[in-house]
Parts: sequence; C-alpha cells; structure tokens
Amino acid sequence: MLLNEKQQRILEVIDAGNTTGESIATAIGSSMQMIRYYLDTLSEDGYLKVAKVYDNATREFQVVRAYLTDKGKASIVKTPVIDSPAETTADVQQILKALDLLQPIVEKLPSDRAEIAAVYLEDLQNEMKVVDRRKPQRIKAYFLAFAGTALPVIQQTDQPEIFVETVRFLSTQWNITVRLPESVT
Repeated sequence: MLLNEKQQRILEVIDAGNTTGESIATAIGSSMQMIRYYLDTLSEDGYLKVAKVYDNATREFQVVRAYLTDKGKASIVKTPVIDSPAETTADVQQILKALDLLQPIVEKLPSDRAEIAAVYLEDLQNEMKVVDRRKPQRIKAYFLAFAGTALPVIQQTDQPEIFVETVRFLSTQWNITVRLPESVT
C-alpha cells in the first residue's frame, strides 16, 4: 500500500515519540476521530500496533499507545534536506533574528489577527531552528500565511516600516514573492 502524506506524517510523529492518541492528534493538527481512522487503517495494513482502552464516559475506544512495526519503521521516508537559499549558519541566524524582530510587532496587531499571525510566526521559527525539519514548501506556506494575515492591518501598529522591511528581507532570503506596500506611512 502506498502511504499518503497524512499517513506518512503519522508514522513520523509516532517515531518521534508521540505515542498516545491525543499527542498524535495534537502533533498532526487533526481531530481524534480522524486520527483513530488513520491509526486503524495503518494497523490493519501492518504499519503499527495500537493499544486501546474503552472509555465508558465517552463510549469510545481511546488510543493508549501506538507502536511502529518493522514495516512501519521501514516505510518512513527519510526526506533529504533540500538546499535552500538560506543555507549557511550566518544566514539562518539572520533569519531567526528577523523573525524575533517581528514578534513584538505582531503582538500589537488587532487581537483576532495577532493570535493567528503569532501561530504562523512560531511555526516559521520552529521550522528554521531544526535543520532536519527545514522544508522550503512549509516555509513558503507559513510565510505566505503569516504575511497575508498581518499585512492588511500592519498600519494599525506603531512600526509598520520595520515590519515591511523585515518581511522584504525574509522574502529575499527565501526567494518568495510577496506583494508589499510601497509606502506604509
């Protein structure tokens, strides 16, 4: 059986030490119902073993532990690190400093936008901090989501110029095209 991206990710998450249903669901960002479905399917196909306990309160089986079988361990795709424009340690440090510079500005956004932008910013920071996790497609997705959330309301902060210049720097480092305002004053 060819595994889809979600199934592959579940195996990676279990391999990383998230073995309870709740921790898998949290790491994947899916509902418990969806995770149970995938765990059952992967278990039936021999990729993992699942220990469940019936919960009388919820009237459902709760995943207590999930373990990879040899077949599951063998099927984890080891993704080679893709070279990206920001490859040197100095470049990564500059990017992390730029992301840190954005944090206080994001906190001054309107609360509905600040909360969402902070999540995307944290995702970007986490992506950049761990070399093995650094995937250009995820960086691009997080960056575009972050910029799309913050840019429309950036003038409501007291530092729109710094924000735009920092986003411009990051877009250059990652070679991602972002439409930025010419003037934010």
